[in-house]
Amino acid sequence: MTEQAKPERLHFGLLLLISFALFNIGPIIDQTIRWTDHLHGFINGVFHILMFGIAWYIYILPWSLVIFALYRWRKWKRFRTHWVLAPVLLAVATTLWSLIVDPPTPTNRFKRFAHAELPSNARNLHFYFSGGGIADYSDTYYFETIPEEVDRLVARMNLEKDEFYGKEDVSYTPITALPGCPNFTAWNGAQQYRHDNKGWFYYLITDASKTQVYILIGCI
Repeated sequence: MTEQAKPERLHFGLLLLISFALFNIGPIIDQTIRWTDHLHGFINGVFHILMFGIAWYIYILPWSLVIFALYRWRKWKRFRTHWVLAPVLLAVATTLWSLIVDPPTPTNRFKRFAHAELPSNARNLHFYFSGGGIADYSDTYYFETIPEEVDRLVARMNLEKDEFYGKEDVSYTPITALPGCPNFTAWNGAQQYRHDNKGWFYYLITDASKTQVYILIGCI
């Protein structure tokens, strides 16, 4: 009876390459899902390789070399691949778990960045999300609601009326109208509210009846 051949162990260099790829796949998945434009989110995730690649060299590579040295010294035969990939798989699992517990829904994302609740009666909700990691955040919302909810958001987000907006042809705003939504520049009597706080900025534009709203939340 012939002895069964032992399975070949992955070459350590290939194992490191797999480890590096897995370590960087997490932010790529995360950013692809969190951006409204998934292609741009994917590209942003790819750029994170520059940052996460450094983290891999600092934290994961030394761990892998220690595992390799121990297996050579102790002449162990099993589970080397498991030990090398364990911290990387944990990092990927943590990223996926964050998408489960903090999904990029309008309600969750607005509450996280605006520290306020979207109106429960919001109608015709549109949004565009971008940013994360090394990219600046920029979230835009459009919805229809009632004046009381607009006043609540203004108070809750500590917004102040922009006295210059709409006067003497001054109508600066970083807000951009979303596709398929009304163009706020055509609103008669529109008002803008704004607030800046430690690199974050908040803008709200509403029509004269306070029933149509644009909100921009971003950071630089």
